[in-house]
Amino acid sequence: MTDHNPTHDHGLFVGLLEAVPLPVFVIDRALKICFFNQHAQRLCQPVVLAEGQLLEQIIQDGAIIQLASQAVRTEQLQRMQHERGSSQIVWRISVTPLDQRAAPESPLAIPASTEQEETAPIEHQYFALMVEDMAELRRLERMQQDFIANISHELRTPLTSVRLMAETLEDTIDTDPDKAQEFVEKIENEIAYLSSLVAELLELSRLESGQMPMTIEPVEAEKLVREVMARMLPLAQRHRVSLRTEIQQGSTHVVADSKLITRVLFNLVHNAIKFTPSGGTIVMGTAPQPGQYVQSFFVRDTGVGIRKEELARVFERFYKADRARAKANYVGPGGGGTGLGLAIARQVVEAHGGRISVESTVDKGSTFTFTLPAVQRQ
Repeated sequence: MTDHNPTHDHGLFVGLLEAVPLPVFVIDRALKICFFNQHAQRLCQPVVLAEGQLLEQIIQDGAIIQLASQAVRTEQLQRMQHERGSSQIVWRISVTPLDQRAAPESPLAIPASTEQEETAPIEHQYFALMVEDMAELRRLERMQQDFIANISHELRTPLTSVRLMAETLEDTIDTDPDKAQEFVEKIENEIAYLSSLVAELLELSRLESGQMPMTIEPVEAEKLVREVMARMLPLAQRHRVSLRTEIQQGSTHVVADSKLITRVLFNLVHNAIKFTPSGGTIVMGTAPQPGQYVQSFFVRDTGVGIRKEELARVFERFYKADRARAKANYVGPGGGGTGLGLAIARQVVEAHGGRISVESTVDKGSTFTFTLPAVQRQ
């Protein structure tokens, strides 16, 4: 028979408590805190937890204290969902009686004879109060609902247009060939928009699932910028917008899939042209980050800008910041973009281990910046 080691039991108990990925408080019948894990400590910051404190001193909420008291009184598991609208707190709280009969020398042991265990009802001395933060789950649910609503809208609008134009085309194809040709071109534009939407949805799905094939190799930062400059300059000139580059240490090499990063820059410049009035300026460039092995790329414009309350959402799928502010001669099929370009850009940059961000002031312009790992020189 192996000797029982209470110290080992205590260490195992504490290790198990820390392994729980949720804040856990172990309380006694007087609602005094006996044990807690690091998740519980972080939940209560800046208050410093200590064994022996009363639960009501730490969690000053009558509903939670009442739930714990009910668990002690009934000797049964109690659950509740707790919300505070003003602070956007959504918690799922459970208080579970702990059974100490299995290990009589454990940290929470209750000395009892065999006869007592068989005849007397168990009065639990300790209870585990666990807190699960549901705010992230709520956010994900809202994102899913928004996605379904947005994709329905994005598909319904062009499909309705195609149906109506097809009906009109049927009526004019014999009587007015020029008008019929005009409707054919509009139908082609809507179909091109739908094809682009489906292609970008598939691309975003592959990026988010990590299934997008990537060819990662050293590539010169300056080359990426100049390639996009050459492709976008005719479009900028057509809309009377000045496009120039600003390159610092362009010979620096970054670790990247050149095709994907070129598309990110292309998308950022394309957006800048759409939202920059005639006579405005767009600067695309790259610069090293001092003291870091990363290279930053940026696209800065003097366009209409983005409202402060919209900045946090511009990288979400289908989010379009105030469509009415776009130029009248909006670039792209269907009269506008799909709302997926910036979401794809974020996924591409983060897949490379970089970060993308935006700064903007209404009527003064926006600056989109992203980073990529730089090749470390030996």
